[in-house]
Amino acid sequence: MAAERQQEQAPAYPTDADVDAVIAEAKGDAREAVRMLLADLDALARDHNASVSHGYVYGRLAVVRGRTGGADE
Repeated sequence: MAAERQQEQAPAYPTDADVDAVIAEAKGDAREAVRMLLADLDALARDHNASVSHGYVYGRLAVVRGRTGGADE
């Protein structure tokens, strides 16, 4: 029961302060904040894919793909 109470009391992540920090890092531009987070997610996925056996993760992980073109490129 104590473990259940601890889980309930744990702060939710990300907190509003975390969101505000990301937006502040992007100088208030929400689109840039999303772009930065997606770039970080892509880097983490690439790092994970490089460090884990492909046979083990095949079909278990979503593939994060780079952009193939768009208005900003």
